Amino acid sequence: MNGLRAQRFAGLAQNVLECAKVAAANSPNSGLQETSPSLRPIMRGQMKSCKIFSVVAAVLAFALLASAQQEKIKVIADQDSGGPQGTNFLSLLMLLRSPQIDLLGITTVSGDQWVDPATVFALWATELTGRTDVPVIKGAQDPLIHTKHEQEILESLYGSYVGWHGSLNPDAPPPNFVWTPPGGMPKVKARPGRAADFIIDTIRANPGEVVLYCAGPLTNIALAVRMDPGIVPLTKAIYIMGGSSSGGPELNWWWDPEAAAIVLREPWKKIVVSPFEVGFKVMSSRQLMQRVVDAGGPLANHVKQMYLDFQPPPGTTLWSAMWDELLVASLLDPSVITRSETMYLDVDIDHGPKYGDTVLWIPPKKVPTFFLPYSGPGGPDEAKWRGHLVPPVQLHPATVQMDVDVQKFEDIFIKVMSH
Repeated sequence: MNGLRAQRFAGLAQNVLECAKVAAANSPNSGLQETSPSLRPIMRGQMKSCKIFSVVAAVLAFALLASAQQEKIKVIADQDSGGPQGTNFLSLLMLLRSPQIDLLGITTVSGDQWVDPATVFALWATELTGRTDVPVIKGAQDPLIHTKHEQEILESLYGSYVGWHGSLNPDAPPPNFVWTPPGGMPKVKARPGRAADFIIDTIRANPGEVVLYCAGPLTNIALAVRMDPGIVPLTKAIYIMGGSSSGGPELNWWWDPEAAAIVLREPWKKIVVSPFEVGFKVMSSRQLMQRVVDAGGPLANHVKQMYLDFQPPPGTTLWSAMWDELLVASLLDPSVITRSETMYLDVDIDHGPKYGDTVLWIPPKKVPTFFLPYSGPGGPDEAKWRGHLVPPVQLHPATVQMDVDVQKFEDIFIKVMSH
């Protein structure tokens, strides 16, 4: 409940208390019943007014309480929504089913799969959850600059340094190849228009209220902020699954390094990053999916068919780190993250052997110490070192998730999936 609602409740409570005092004074057991006859009409008028006010106050208090309970987190989900299994798809199901989320729209982007199949599976997710009121808007197919041809050249020079290339895998299907979800192609269609335009228009229609949930490459977000930089201060927060808390490659930022660099260099009010390392601390499993099925709910049969009954093709597995689901859980309940660190994050865009790697600057907890003969007779000058140890001017502090309460995460996942 926000401060304004709290003030309103306090005011109502004070007025109701005053009325209660008047009522007590006029009760049959009160000695004030012996009041002069000339004052009794006045006190009866007070009683009548208080009764009316009490009814009105009760109605208003109930309305304010209901409004507070219904207040939801407004979210735009930007997602490379491959399916029908996997972290991308499960996180969409969580967002679509959570009673805490007001999902304003899903914008799709290439990453783990190309944007065409990602859009199909996002549409299918809205049908599966009974949420076809949530619009799906197709986004960028290709990175801003990075290409499969350039990647092949870099790997011929420096070797392959990312095992999973997503839609840039050497055996990836062509961009226009789409396969049918279980049960058939979705009947609902994507909303006409471009993802970047939808992001801009939606943030401007809800200034200071929208959380950007970004669980794929950041191409759509980069396009939006380049088209309209004014949306950055109007965004409540940006939650990003991507990057590495130790530096190095990670698919979402590696797939479109320039887009990630653009987004990370913008002065967002709040940046929360869930790097790929922390996602490995919460793994999907047959046992976890059995708990979802046992809990019941409208998605129980889907989970049973897709995870308990389904036999994956040779060379594949159904079980993985729950990267995107963890980002959703942390949005719903920040306490699921037990440790975070402030970091300044960037991406290498030099088109060399580290192209696409996460670059990080971590605020030092203390000034460095040195071997005495190299320090001079006075030792290090702390004030000068403090003035020197500053973050890069183009970067902004991000809250980087480092550790997770696994039990709490699983409880949140099961609760939302069975809602």
